[in-house]
Amino acid sequence: MSVNNSLELPEAFEQYKPLIEETMKPVVLIDTEVSKTTLFQSKFAGDPYFPLSMEYPKNNDGHPLKLLAQINFAEVPKHLPNFPEEGILQFYIDGYDDVLGMDFDNGQNQEGFRVLFHETIVHDESQLVQDFSFVKIEDEEMFFPVEREMALSFKTNYEPLSINDFRSNDMYGSILTSLEDDETLEDAFYDALASDGLKIGGYPFFTQEDPRAYGDYTDSTIMLLQIDSVGDDILWGDCGVGNFFITEEELLNKDFSKVLYNWDCH
Repeated sequence: MSVNNSLELPEAFEQYKPLIEETMKPVVLIDTEVSKTTLFQSKFAGDPYFPLSMEYPKNNDGHPLKLLAQINFAEVPKHLPNFPEEGILQFYIDGYDDVLGMDFDNGQNQEGFRVLFHETIVHDESQLVQDFSFVKIEDEEMFFPVEREMALSFKTNYEPLSINDFRSNDMYGSILTSLEDDETLEDAFYDALASDGLKIGGYPFFTQEDPRAYGDYTDSTIMLLQIDSVGDDILWGDCGVGNFFITEEELLNKDFSKVLYNWDCH
């Protein structure tokens, strides 16, 4: 893999650069613009592409889930191995629920969230749901993290293993040991490898800890999507972050039924 040489590290970490660069991996960074979107566009919030022939996702109480994000891979640069090159991937979560559809005991339990992949796109809009007024939630009941509908654009990059990733102790343990007597340098190292932001692929950021460090999720090494809190537009709880993960095999098979969903906040 050709490594992007623009990995910028504080000068004090130059000696560790070869080790860090070994972990570099492709990422697609997401830019947002508050805007109305078509049914087919990549977006946060707004109305989804949804064929009339399909059953709309609901929670256990029969309330409709709300579109968190829609990624139309025809709009995404061909940069990430094993990801679809076309089709629409959607992430729905429960806006009625104060934990936004996440199951703390089983992050792959899609009762309170749903990940749907539309491999073949129907372009005849008369065959698509047009009116999503049934999804509207009263503001006082609403915990939804995305405040406004946003159109997405994409750019490619590479990034190193993040300090939050459950594999970072194995990879960066010797570096952290050498920095433990210098709190300022240690903080700078954490900041340099924070990996926050909006993205597909790459490595995750957490405000707490990586849920994949425990239990049955260690194979879910591929990040499908990260949506971080951004200004007034996106807010997970108290300025947190949401992530979705999948295994390489599931991604290759376009099987999104066991996606791991996690969000946390300070």
